[in-house]
Amino acid sequence: MKQLLLSIFFFFVGHFSFGQNDGPKEITPQILQQLKSKIEKQIPVFKETLTKQDLTTDQMEFSLDTLRIERLVSERMNIDYSTIGMNITVQEMATSYDKLMNKYYNKLLKHLKSEDQKELINAQRAWLTYRDAEAKLINTMTKEEYSGGGTIQSNIAVGSYADLVVKRAIEIFNYYNDIIKDE
Repeated sequence: MKQLLLSIFFFFVGHFSFGQNDGPKEITPQILQQLKSKIEKQIPVFKETLTKQDLTTDQMEFSLDTLRIERLVSERMNIDYSTIGMNITVQEMATSYDKLMNKYYNKLLKHLKSEDQKELINAQRAWLTYRDAEAKLINTMTKEEYSGGGTIQSNIAVGSYADLVVKRAIEIFNYYNDIIKDE
């Protein structure tokens, strides 16, 4: 994953540093709203594509939710590709996936028997403990004394944390999806 983040970083740096442009621009609330509106205009086309597939309502909803998140990340990175801009964008992506994870966690919880709910609750608590401990380790390992330093270390740390959250959101959705697709 570290190599993927480095590749993405160097793509953006190379793409925008050597091209003729005015440099990264801060994402203002107005720009963010414009980006979200632009993405929402793209949703009907994607939804039409999904409709042609044999998907449940929840699968379509999850696909649309993740599309919104991923497209917003891409659009934001095109505008503010500064180190801090990328960090903010990836952190907000992690927050969005965390909300998505909670949405499907609650849906999954409602579909389980009470004795099985305890297993999910215990597993999620353990995952949260793991996530927090891993975040501390990531921050430790990206210190200059261990990593060699550089501003990219903050991108690596934020990206590694986001990877944890995205992966768990997809896992929770898949658990939920496995239950409801047979209903």
